[in-house]
Amino acid sequence: MQEQLEVANIQQAFFEYKATFKEPITPFWYGTRHGELTNAMLKALSPWRVNLENISWNQAAKNLAEAQLTFAVPSLLASVQLGIGGLTASVINPDWSRASHFISLFQTAVDTLKATIAQELQSQQTTLGFHVIPGKKPFQEILSQFVNAKSLGAEDAKMFGVSAYYSDFTFVIDGSAVFPDSVFIRLIRTFQITTRFEEMAGTIYKDEETVLQRLGLKLK
Repeated sequence: MQEQLEVANIQQAFFEYKATFKEPITPFWYGTRHGELTNAMLKALSPWRVNLENISWNQAAKNLAEAQLTFAVPSLLASVQLGIGGLTASVINPDWSRASHFISLFQTAVDTLKATIAQELQSQQTTLGFHVIPGKKPFQEILSQFVNAKSLGAEDAKMFGVSAYYSDFTFVIDGSAVFPDSVFIRLIRTFQITTRFEEMAGTIYKDEETVLQRLGLKLK
């Protein structure tokens, strides 16, 4: 069956990881301890050519919740944003062929942060989003099998959207606002605080593969 599926034409993908701390790291945000945290992160991320020019501070923050220290990783189109309440890591146009690089980068950032602040995480959540260009079969026709268009009085709708919500996973398939006749897919999953990035990556890959198969598509 896998051989019969068409390879998905994925565009403008993004990945985001969010972790929250059990307690705000306010003691590390000012004075010498802030310098200690910055130096630890800079040293840990140096293998990815992160230097002082790649570190920026959100000077326009209106409150502590918006305060943020960003470590940009240009070589991977990625960044790690550190705030008082948690950490966010993101990638523009992630490619599964480079997954090992992202896994190593983000796991290093999280491990370094936890060791420096001597605190465990409270939660972990990932979001993978991307647009998909239609293949041989229109998405409107494919998605119509998942909705009761007649009951909705929407037999002539240009596009349909579907979503499913679980305790630890959500997927949304909606019309793309960027590419004509295309769909935008968002996969959101929460993980146990002990789950490491290598395991997360395997789960996310299966999530993406499963949702694409529902559209008659597959990953490369």
